[in-house]
Amino acid sequence: MRRFFGRLEKEKIIIENEEFNHLKNVLRLGVGAEVVISLNDEYDYFCLVDKIGKNFAECKINGKQICPANPQKNIVLFQAIPKGPKFDFILQKATEIGITRVVPFLTEYCVAKSVDKKNRYDAVFANACKQCERSIMPVLDKTRSVKEVAEMFGDFDIVLFANERINTSDKVKNLEKYKNIAIIVGAEGGFSQAEKELFVEKGATSVSLGKRIFRCETAAVAMMSLVSILSGN
Repeated sequence: MRRFFGRLEKEKIIIENEEFNHLKNVLRLGVGAEVVISLNDEYDYFCLVDKIGKNFAECKINGKQICPANPQKNIVLFQAIPKGPKFDFILQKATEIGITRVVPFLTEYCVAKSVDKKNRYDAVFANACKQCERSIMPVLDKTRSVKEVAEMFGDFDIVLFANERINTSDKVKNLEKYKNIAIIVGAEGGFSQAEKELFVEKGATSVSLGKRIFRCETAAVAMMSLVSILSGN
C-alpha cells in the first residue's frame, strides 16, 4: 500500500498539500483506495480514502500497529554544514539509516554558513520516511557552534567523532549497550586541530573509517551505518 503523512482531525485523517497532490494527481488514487498513513508518531495507520475534496483527502482509520521500521536507539548526527545539495543527501540517508535527530553546526573550515528553510528539509524527511517505511521523521535542530556542540556531549552515553588521522575506537565494539549515541562528522575541509582537541577534551571517542579519505557525505553515511548496525538500531 502507498504511504502518506497526514494529520488527525477528530476520528479521520486528513491528507493535504503536497501529500494530497501526490495521492490525487500523481498516483491517481480515489475513494476506496487503501493507504498507510503516518502521523509522525510510533504507529502505522491503515486507512481507506473516504472522501476526495478540492484540496484534501479524508481517510477512515481501519486499524493501526507499531511501525517496525522506527529507530530503536537515539542516535544523533552532528553534521558540519556542507556545500550545496550534500546536506539534502545526508538528511535523506540519515532518515533511511535510523537517525533520530540531526544537528547542523559551523566549523572553522565550513564553506557554507547556513542551511535552507526548515520546510524544505521536512519534505526530504517525509519522502525518505515513506521510502524506508518509518513513521517518525528525524528532528532537524537549529544550527550550532562548535563550542555549543561540545557542551552537548554530556547528554549522550557515547560520542563518536569521525577522525581520519587517529583511531581510538575500541568502544565501538560494544555499542549495543548504549541507548543515546552521538556521531560527529565534518564538512569538506574537516576539522581544525583546535576543534579536534576540544572534542576529545569533552569526551568524544575518535573513530577512523580506514586508510582512505572520504568525502564528507560518504563519511556521514559510513559512520551512521556503522553505528546503527553495531548498536542494534
